[in-house]
Amino acid sequence: MYIHLTPSFFLNFANVSIELVDVQIPELDILLQNDREITVRFPSPNKRIHYVCRKKGRRGVQGILLNTDKPVSDITVITRWNVQGSLTVHRVHMHIEGTDDAATDCIHLWMGEASKPFGVKTPACAKEWIPAACQPRMTVTAADRLSGRETAIWRKVDPRGIIREQTEFFTAATVEPERLQRDRSWTDRLPDFDDAFPCRVCEYPDTVKPVPHYPGVAVCTLQEQVALIADDLTHEGMQDAFEQIVKPVLEDVADKCPVFFTNTNNLMNAVNRYSDRFRALAEQEKAFFRRQVSIPLFEVIV
Repeated sequence: MYIHLTPSFFLNFANVSIELVDVQIPELDILLQNDREITVRFPSPNKRIHYVCRKKGRRGVQGILLNTDKPVSDITVITRWNVQGSLTVHRVHMHIEGTDDAATDCIHLWMGEASKPFGVKTPACAKEWIPAACQPRMTVTAADRLSGRETAIWRKVDPRGIIREQTEFFTAATVEPERLQRDRSWTDRLPDFDDAFPCRVCEYPDTVKPVPHYPGVAVCTLQEQVALIADDLTHEGMQDAFEQIVKPVLEDVADKCPVFFTNTNNLMNAVNRYSDRFRALAEQEKAFFRRQVSIPLFEVIV
């Protein structure tokens, strides 16, 4: 399966220094390092956008291409940058929808083409997305480029307001491999198939996966989730179950997982990894806990 990814940085300041460190995708067992396998170039007319691409020749290429040994639907793209001499991490939990033999995170490539037999591949959740506003992209501060997907992004900043960690959930689409060929004016800056990095799909315990038929993914604080579960169980007359089963387990992960993505396995990943009290529960109690944290949460827009 070919996967086209476009890790990038939107630099809106002339007096801020940035440097690519590396790109890692644990589910594909690959680590690409700056000035070895990859580098930064400027293929877009907007020269404020720094694109990661394969270190080959001098041509500016938009993104990197991976060739996996089998299909994959959920990956974690971790891009690290040095910003003003300190590390900044951009983590994208990417869910890939579709059944084609290739995929891309480049939103404008999902659209149909009149001159080619390519239909619209845009996922249902992305029908209203504007590419310039919704493409996953790192910035120095959150105000530099507010995303059209802000509800699915959380950030940690330093005292100067510089983002030091940005984590987001993003739904990408599969496409026909032919759609990624460099035979049209708007695809001539894509990576060549011969330059794809070979990858092996493997297990990664922190892979974030949406629940089946998920009603959307958004950031939620653990504190808010605790309050919701407490209210539900109290209303059902099961306050003891909350105090004895749910609350102690969520206390175990409070430091490691202060926020999580709703309608995914994100919170359960943290529980499985960090909660000794969850591991000590009886199987029936574990099942009860899983049901409580797996109840779908809906985002209400008014």
